[in-house]
Amino acid sequence: MRHIKDVLRLKLELHHSHQHIADSLGISKGVVAKYVKLADAAGLRLGRKSKLWTRRHCTTA
Repeated sequence: MRHIKDVLRLKLELHHSHQHIADSLGISKGVVAKYVKLADAAGLRLGRKSKLWTRRHCTTA
């Protein structure tokens, strides 16, 4: 679980590359890509003023 949070923070908050994140955390680039893709599919993002992950609210017209 710790790696998932770290990957998402490094990618979405600090805008690091997949390679840099993988090297920093000792995981593969493929794992980084997988976590980012799953978070995007789940609609997760980092809240503006908090360190909590929230779901994006979708509206339908």
